[in-house]
Amino acid sequence: MRASLALLQSWMFGPFTKPPQVNPVITPNPAVVWEAYATFNPAAVVKDGKVFLLYRAEDASGTQQIGGHTSRLGLAESSDGFHFTRRETPVLYPDTDAQRQYEWPGGVEDPRIVESDDGTYILTYTQWNRDVPRLAVAASRDLISWTKHGPAFARVGGQYMRTESKSGAILSRIEGDRLIATRVNGKYWMYFGVPDLRIATSENLLDWTPLEDSSGKAVKVLSARPGYFDSWLVEAGPPALLTPAGILVLYNAGSLPSHTYSAGQALFDAHDPTKLSARSDTAFITPTESYERTGQYTAGTTFVEGFVPFRGRWFLYYGTADSRVGVAVWDPQGQSPSQAIVGTWHGTSLCVDKQVDRACHDEEVVYVVDSAAGPRGPVRWQADKIVNGARESMGVSRLTYDSTGQHWLVDITARFRGRWTLAVHGDSLVGDLSELPAHRLVRRIAVVRMPR
Repeated sequence: MRASLALLQSWMFGPFTKPPQVNPVITPNPAVVWEAYATFNPAAVVKDGKVFLLYRAEDASGTQQIGGHTSRLGLAESSDGFHFTRRETPVLYPDTDAQRQYEWPGGVEDPRIVESDDGTYILTYTQWNRDVPRLAVAASRDLISWTKHGPAFARVGGQYMRTESKSGAILSRIEGDRLIATRVNGKYWMYFGVPDLRIATSENLLDWTPLEDSSGKAVKVLSARPGYFDSWLVEAGPPALLTPAGILVLYNAGSLPSHTYSAGQALFDAHDPTKLSARSDTAFITPTESYERTGQYTAGTTFVEGFVPFRGRWFLYYGTADSRVGVAVWDPQGQSPSQAIVGTWHGTSLCVDKQVDRACHDEEVVYVVDSAAGPRGPVRWQADKIVNGARESMGVSRLTYDSTGQHWLVDITARFRGRWTLAVHGDSLVGDLSELPAHRLVRRIAVVRMPR
């Protein structure tokens, strides 16, 4: 079982593993015309104790190139999140209805799904008429019968009906195994678009209005970065999540010059969904397996769209090479907090603000956590720095566990009053040192577990 290798920050979800014995979880069915060519890019929702996937299925019609076939949405269900049973017929498809001008001949693509407070399922998807891809909305009470509400920006009109729009990730709160669309400052919010993430608001989850700047252009809240894994483009992933740390956005990332697709994580302010607070420096899931590089898109794709809590774990469903559906899993409760942090850690401690601590400088560090009083601590933490190849002790502390934030804490009084906050993500330990009481960031650490 391969785990993601990204160095995770304390606010991030993961690490994720790709169970080899079940992947890919959905593959094309040559015996069924409408899903004979490709099955990929799924939305996910938990209903009645089961995981349901609405997956994009392509037939073999049209030209043999990406976007040259007709797409429909199939529905599959699973009791364990790994093994799926599919319906024989699609549940959303281009038809002789009011949306035909937008959906034919390319079809309906790349869904994301959330619930509303009244239990209605809200689906965002791409209408593809092989001219302009448009973000659209549909609604259902049972996941089978859908009412199409047309382009998401139809009421705004103008440029938004003539230019590309896709990939709508609606902000949601987590209630058990349900993701429910939630308001911030009285409005619903949706991250959308490619090659930049933009943002829109709504009063009813059906009609959306992009936020614009003074020149009338949609505001960009996340963009590509030269030299990083997301150097080519960024594109909204699954529904955005309201977490204790802020708004978590999983996003798809294109990289140059390889043109591979991986995925990153971004954190936005819980009170201002346009304000970026933090961002991953590395991808948390990348195309490493053969099924992620075999199919329509051989450069390699892990395109994330479905993300649900299910039986204590998080299941991430993604498209592989524009051809199949894969799953990766994160178990936040895989071991007790003390078991997770005990060990020897090696890496860097980087200075962020020398105005608070004028003696601050970057260091190579080794941390040893060698004992714990119980499953949730406290734990004994010995900090050493490496100077000219030799370890020098920086002292021993006791870390206490904060179960609400799922991180470790210790206050210090040397040179200034501060607080260390540390979080374990698999074999990565990340942390911040903040000056109190203002919580001004002074130092950031990133270390990995050393072999025993």
